Amino acid sequence: RTDDKEHNVSKQPCLLKPIALTALVFALQGCASTEPVKFSYSSEFALTVPVTRISGATVFSVDGPALKTADGQLLSGRVISNASEGLPDDFTIRDYPKLILGLDSPLALGEETARLFKNSSNEIQHTYGDGGVFQESVGAFTIYGVCGDVGCLSFVTKADFEDHILTVHGTGISKEEFTSLIKGGLHADR
Repeated sequence: RTDDKEHNVSKQPCLLKPIALTALVFALQGCASTEPVKFSYSSEFALTVPVTRISGATVFSVDGPALKTADGQLLSGRVISNASEGLPDDFTIRDYPKLILGLDSPLALGEETARLFKNSSNEIQHTYGDGGVFQESVGAFTIYGVCGDVGCLSFVTKADFEDHILTVHGTGISKEEFTSLIKGGLHADR
């Protein structure tokens, strides 16, 4: 009788195999996609990264989505706000890049806030050297950045949006690749 029970069980249809196979086919189709991948940092800021950079890459999160490519390039980003940077509530966060990169003077902001910007500006100068600050516009976005031997740092603002801005850091990537990636990949979800 034991043999009959085992025999009957094997004749029962197994629904898990077709479901698993279907799931595998969909997963493989997703892996073979040539569509770019969107890294969403907030409802207002997202970067679309070409699939060629994703192949063999590691995606992880620090303060926001980050990517380490198969050839060792690192791209990370996060949004910053008045609260995250310890700035007064009435500070206009869209002015942050110009102040921290030395394009505008922070002296009119009050002694404590000016000191914060001066210290951060000195650190950026020390880290990135005299790579030259750049500023470019892409639709509603303005990109401010600096590149040096250690990599690139940029800040992205959006016109008529005051809640937060995006900062993106890249290492092992040239200024041309970095700016091209940001300019070509900027998107707002709203």
